[in-house]
Amino acid sequence: MKNVPSDISGFTALDPWWRTGVPTCILCSGNGIDDILRKIKQEDVQAFFLVDSVLEKQPLFAPLFIEQSKMLFNASASEPRTDDVDQIVEFLRSRDSLPDVIVGVGGGSTMDLAKAVGICLANPGKARDYQGYGMDLKKGPPVWVLPTLNGTGAEITPIAVLRGPEKKLGINHPYAAPAVAVIDPRLSSGVKPFNRFFTMMDCYFHHYEIVKSKTSSADAVQDARDGLKLATEVLDSGVQEYNVENAIKSAMASILGGSSTIGGRVGAVHAISYGLSNSAPGLPHSIAVTISMLALQELYPDGYEDTVRFLEGSGLSMPKASEYGIGEGEIEKMTSVALGMEKLWQSCFGEGWEGKASRTFVYDIYKRIVNG
Repeated sequence: MKNVPSDISGFTALDPWWRTGVPTCILCSGNGIDDILRKIKQEDVQAFFLVDSVLEKQPLFAPLFIEQSKMLFNASASEPRTDDVDQIVEFLRSRDSLPDVIVGVGGGSTMDLAKAVGICLANPGKARDYQGYGMDLKKGPPVWVLPTLNGTGAEITPIAVLRGPEKKLGINHPYAAPAVAVIDPRLSSGVKPFNRFFTMMDCYFHHYEIVKSKTSSADAVQDARDGLKLATEVLDSGVQEYNVENAIKSAMASILGGSSTIGGRVGAVHAISYGLSNSAPGLPHSIAVTISMLALQELYPDGYEDTVRFLEGSGLSMPKASEYGIGEGEIEKMTSVALGMEKLWQSCFGEGWEGKASRTFVYDIYKRIVNG
């Protein structure tokens, strides 16, 4: 891993630090809001903004709220649902003309919502019809993103993760990838320490699982190793207070999380987390994956030890599923959801994964989680 810059001027001068080819134009910026508004004006496009509503209270983002063509999304209340996508698509289709560009401003949830809206504007079905892999879809208007929370990797991945009526699953398609990502580490300065910590935990898990994966490409694994180092440094240093050096490391780790996901795949932690998330709509993904890792000590011993160290070092207690209303009655359903994540179990165990990720094996994991 090359030297990591300690200031914004060094960040904006960086050459690509990822190996895996990505479809997104990544622009390292020292003034992301001005840069994205300038790009809209220069390219003379009609943009529709999807903006995390929490940003309305932060003066830094005031120029975005002057824009007339926008909609706010309360990412704190829920991750994006298929119904959210359908409602926005219906609204945009009811206008005199469709936007030339969809601009997503916020964390992973808001960026995923923007990506899903872009895809669904060009296709006739409901968003839930496109959850899955390998579908024949038309390309929608380009999506540009301005991440305000570093670590999700959503700014470059061809995946728009949605909660559907039956499952939490992404629209996984090359057309879902953002066309442009403007990366400004300063924009995360207003993030609450709790959110900053657990988003970086999710970033750590992405990298950790891809490093351990049996199916990921060599470039993806190397990107994940670099990202794992950066995420670990940030989490070990403490994230209670914003500082620009950690923000730069987090932004770089997030891009590596996206690039490694393009050439690689996560494993058991994410498979288990999907069952938890499906049973508790109010459970943030970043906390769901943390709960999952804490139940997988035998499978991922070093990941478990790191997770405990990060939590203790930040003065945080171990999150529990019971805090989100998940109990014994959810175990069967969660087991079925997790077992449906076949590609993730294959990534974890490789050939013959079916004999290892048995129903009993997964059920027992959830039993430990519920009783923990």
